Amino acid sequence: MRSLRSTISGFAVPSVVALSIACGGARSDDGGEAVAAAGQASSTCATTPVVDRSLFVTDATALASFSFEDVLTAIVTTGSTSGQTALGLYQQMLDTLNDKANGVTSGPHCDDVLTNGSPSINGFSIQCPRQEGKLAKTNPFKSGPQSFIPLGLVNRFDLAPANGANCGQYRVVFGMDGGKTGQAVDGVDRLLIIFEAVLPNPKPADGLTGCLPVAQFWDDLSSNASATSRAAKLKSFYFTGLPGFDPVILAQNYGIGRGTNTGQIRANMFSPNALPPEPNGSTSSNSALLGEWELREFRLSQTCTKTPKQCTLIADNTFVQNNPFGGLFGGTSTAATAFQKEFIGQVAALSATTIPAISMATPNVDNAGESDEQDSSNDYLAQGQVNTTLTAAITKELKALGNKTLTADDILNRATTQSCAGCHQVATGVSLGGGLTWPQSNGFTQIDENQNLSPALTQFFLPARAAVLESFLNQNCGDAGAATPLSASATTSADVTIGGSAVGSAN
Repeated sequence: MRSLRSTISGFAVPSVVALSIACGGARSDDGGEAVAAAGQASSTCATTPVVDRSLFVTDATALASFSFEDVLTAIVTTGSTSGQTALGLYQQMLDTLNDKANGVTSGPHCDDVLTNGSPSINGFSIQCPRQEGKLAKTNPFKSGPQSFIPLGLVNRFDLAPANGANCGQYRVVFGMDGGKTGQAVDGVDRLLIIFEAVLPNPKPADGLTGCLPVAQFWDDLSSNASATSRAAKLKSFYFTGLPGFDPVILAQNYGIGRGTNTGQIRANMFSPNALPPEPNGSTSSNSALLGEWELREFRLSQTCTKTPKQCTLIADNTFVQNNPFGGLFGGTSTAATAFQKEFIGQVAALSATTIPAISMATPNVDNAGESDEQDSSNDYLAQGQVNTTLTAAITKELKALGNKTLTADDILNRATTQSCAGCHQVATGVSLGGGLTWPQSNGFTQIDENQNLSPALTQFFLPARAAVLESFLNQNCGDAGAATPLSASATTSADVTIGGSAVGSAN
């Protein structure tokens, strides 16, 4: 076996020419059916990943099986026994963006928890209410601008912890149809909802090799020339599961007591009537209503009755993971001081020499309740550069690491890239030191309602994900010496992903 480099779907990714004698012959995938690549037998050796087949699927044939209603119905069916409907769960989730005075369900609502008299999540102020709360009165399953269209299926095997605690994330991205057609719905111009399931490893004692069938499944799609066949396999993977594996679309994979080893539902939303917060992250007292992009995160929980035992799903608007509250960088409170001390431990990961490798992991206690893409609350350089104690500590850590290239300002800018708002907009085009510049989004989104992928994805992140998938499969091939691990530390650590980034890192 020898390594080559090939150009697929507009970017270069590593590929492997596999001789069947070296790879142990054909293998089977989710249906037990051997898939033959053109001119060679399918095997445990990686094929060259094709983006629209194995990494970010956007073809209409595959997406036809992923209606918004079907996804929500599958979630409710696997997490509720009370007669709850998909429509009920959707409306309850959007109602968390309403205050109690304007609520349309029994809750929860955004002003249920107050910190210093202001609505908050995780102790940090949030915008409450949001204009999107009005969608709690709409039916997203009816055709029209209020409906949601599937935009993509996303393979994030690269997010699997190196110790195999789970097998990565598998996402379904939807966009509100009004965002494509330019028709606002109740004052909401655009809304993208992403179901980000974490798939459990059925054999955690085997480590990451327990996830090998998942990697092989995605790899096989690249060599499968039939759009109909690929669509059927993807539908089965998401709704039924590979043999021995849970379905991807399962209520428990979006929360419900699995702690940190589970996924979430994220929303990226634009409302022309949203009230922007102040730069420090607090709610603005300005009565002028201005347009604003913001990201929120939801996790599922259950509320159950005892007799008879019936459980109902609740979509809780929770803190945004790996998105530290900006005020912690410049603050002097006990919480801010503790955060800054912990942040110094992130300097090494933030000092990576490539865009995809930059990462950090933020303790949940420090995560904000929202991620605003149009103010300075997630601009960590703006928040932290006035804190000379913090910048001096960063400079000292860089010196201890032997890094003579980066500055404290570079590290703060790199931290910004790891917040949701930073990755999507705040950090785009910003110099990060070391010859790196954070790549462009599509303007607040990484995929838009017309299924255009951002330069950040096509030029940086998708090639890196392809390399992770291919390297892992080649390391589990008959000729294991053909591949080199992407990170020497990414072997058995619970804190590092197979791609070498910090577990919990945003990108």
